Amino acid sequence: MYTSNLVIKVASLCNLNCTYCYVYNMGDTSYKRQPKFMSQEVIESMLLRIKNNCIENNLKEFFIVFHGGEPLLAGIDFYINFVETQKKIIPDNILIEYSMQSNGTLLTREFADALKKLNIQIGISIDSSPKSNNNNRIYHNGKGSYNEIVKGFNIVRKTYGDEMANCLCVIDTTQEASKVYSHFKKLGAKSVHFLFQDFNYIQSTQEDVPKVGKWLSEMFEIWYNDNDKKKPNIRPLTDLIALIFGKTRGTEIFGSSINQTLIIETDGSIETVDTLKICGDGFTNTKFNVLSNDLNLIYKESNLARMYYNSHTNLCNTCQNCIIEPVCGGGYLGHRFSKTNLFDNPSIYCKEIIELICYIQNEVLNDMSKETILESGIEYLNFNDITKSFSNENN
Repeated sequence: MYTSNLVIKVASLCNLNCTYCYVYNMGDTSYKRQPKFMSQEVIESMLLRIKNNCIENNLKEFFIVFHGGEPLLAGIDFYINFVETQKKIIPDNILIEYSMQSNGTLLTREFADALKKLNIQIGISIDSSPKSNNNNRIYHNGKGSYNEIVKGFNIVRKTYGDEMANCLCVIDTTQEASKVYSHFKKLGAKSVHFLFQDFNYIQSTQEDVPKVGKWLSEMFEIWYNDNDKKKPNIRPLTDLIALIFGKTRGTEIFGSSINQTLIIETDGSIETVDTLKICGDGFTNTKFNVLSNDLNLIYKESNLARMYYNSHTNLCNTCQNCIIEPVCGGGYLGHRFSKTNLFDNPSIYCKEIIELICYIQNEVLNDMSKETILESGIEYLNFNDITKSFSNENN
């Protein structure tokens, strides 16, 4: 087991206080023990670990995502220094690719120009409508952030071009799918990745999670029937289409791929992905740190790291016996957690995922000839037939 990409927490603080944030508002308090920003010592040690990891595993490229908190809080000099240090430590025959996930509120044209020169791409996190954004993506004084985020998003479009106008959006099922789609088209988004809100069985059940199956099915119908050649790419819809037709092994959420992402906290701690913080306070904490440990030691000594790495094969009996398992892959690991069975559960979004996959598969098959359907070996799905094959009892 080895990592091929890191999410680097360059800042432990954020200028926003999003209501659904898994770092600050889902019960984990470990951010309070982290330095505000990543130090030069940690940067140099981490880059040496990346170099050794790439050489040992014959990796010719490695992917780094700058994250937080809010990564723009670190300032442009941090990134100039980071890339300069990387070029001194990592040989030229290993390609380091960079991206950043930001709320965009602190972005200026000068900052964006500098990041572009450093080959750091920027994705913007924005919610589904001005109302939803101003209710959920708020400053610490409760003020909404929509206008500032849109300003940052427009700077990305102008600096990087329309092809790089990419967004992350947490699904808000109180907002009409048609209006959300229009919102992102009006913004000029090239790609929108809709994310499930982070729930598991600690305080919720399959019955009271947001009805994302119906909502994303409505989004699929709108997007699929939009003949505009410039329409945005919508994930996870395109991910699921590819999985249904066997074009990819999958993602962190769906399919059968391994999950090679690790997190580096501002103090250098090596952890499994931080969204697993929803499973409990300090849940992802480890004894490993780039100052003293190789990156992949975590896989030898941490059950959680191995579980996440193989999360699409370490499935409960219900998932193993489900006909859509090759596409679903059990869903995201953190959404399966309960205090009783730990990760040995179906996703709390199980029914929602089944509804969505059934809808997408059936709609795509409706556009195929009978001959093509026979050749593909893909069949129509029935939600009721799938769900009645296993117990609906919640954990």
